[in-house]
Amino acid sequence: MSDEKNTGSTESKIDKKILENPFVGSLVVPIAIVLVGALVVFGVTKMISSETSYKDLVREMKSKTFGNKWVAALELSKVISAGKIPEEDIPWLIENLDDIYTNTIDTRTKDFIVVAAGVIGDRRSLKIIEKGLSEKDKNIKFHSVVALSNMKLPNNFDWTKVKSFLSSDDKALVQASVLALATHRVENVEDEIKPLLSNTDGFALRYAAATALVYYKEEVALPVLGEILSLDETSHGKTLSVDEIGGLKLNVLSAAKKVQWKRLEVLIERMTQREKDIKVKAFAEDVLKSFKE
Repeated sequence: MSDEKNTGSTESKIDKKILENPFVGSLVVPIAIVLVGALVVFGVTKMISSETSYKDLVREMKSKTFGNKWVAALELSKVISAGKIPEEDIPWLIENLDDIYTNTIDTRTKDFIVVAAGVIGDRRSLKIIEKGLSEKDKNIKFHSVVALSNMKLPNNFDWTKVKSFLSSDDKALVQASVLALATHRVENVEDEIKPLLSNTDGFALRYAAATALVYYKEEVALPVLGEILSLDETSHGKTLSVDEIGGLKLNVLSAAKKVQWKRLEVLIERMTQREKDIKVKAFAEDVLKSFKE
C-alpha cells in the first residue's frame, strides 16, 4: 500500500511540474499547450531596464562583453510579445536574431531567441526555429515545437523532425509535439497519438493526446475528454489549480469549436450544468451555440 501511495505521489509531482509554466502559458502558447511546460525559469531578476529598446537589446546580445545575453533575449521576447516592434523592422530583427543564434554556443541565449522567433510568428523566422528543432538541448527543442504551434506554416513544411519527437523520453516535448501536429492537423499522425490515451505515466500525456485527437474527430478520445470536462478542484489529489483545470477545459472547448465537432455536444452540455468557473461555462455555452448555427 505504501509503495502505491509513493508512486501516486511521484506521478502527481511529475504532472504538476509539466503543467506549471506561467512563461509558456502567458507569452507564446496557443490553445492546448497549457498542458506542457519547459524547464524555463521565469521570474529572473530584472537585469535590464524595462525602458531598453529592442534595438538596444539586439546590440547587447551581439556584444562580446555582455555576459548575460540570454537575459537580453528574454527581455526581447517580452518586447515582441507586447507588440512594440514596427512591422518594417521585423526583417531586420529576424536577420539579427538568426545571426546571433548561429554565432552563440550558450543554450539559454539560443532558447530565448527561439522563443522570440516564435512570438514574432513570421514565416521568415522559420529558419531559426528549424535550427532549434535539431538542437540537443531539450528546452530549445521544446520551444521550437511550441513556436511552430503559433505560426502559419507553408503547406510543404516538413514535419518529420517533430514526428520523431513522439517517441522521446521527454514528456513535455512529446506533449508539445502532439499538440503542434494536431493544431496544424498534420495528416496520418492519429495512429501514433492514440496509444497515449492509455498512458499510465500520469495524466498529462493522456490529456494532451485526447485534446489533440479532437482536431481529428477521433471518437476513441471521448472517455478521456469526458474526464477532462468533469475535472474539479478535488481531481488528481487536488494537485491541479483552478486555473489549470480551467485551461485544460478551455483547450478542449477551443479545439471542438475550431473543428465544429458536434459529437462533444452532450459532454459539453453536462459540463455546463455543474461548471463553477464562470469563464469556462460562458465559453462552453458559446461553443454549444456555434454547433447550432
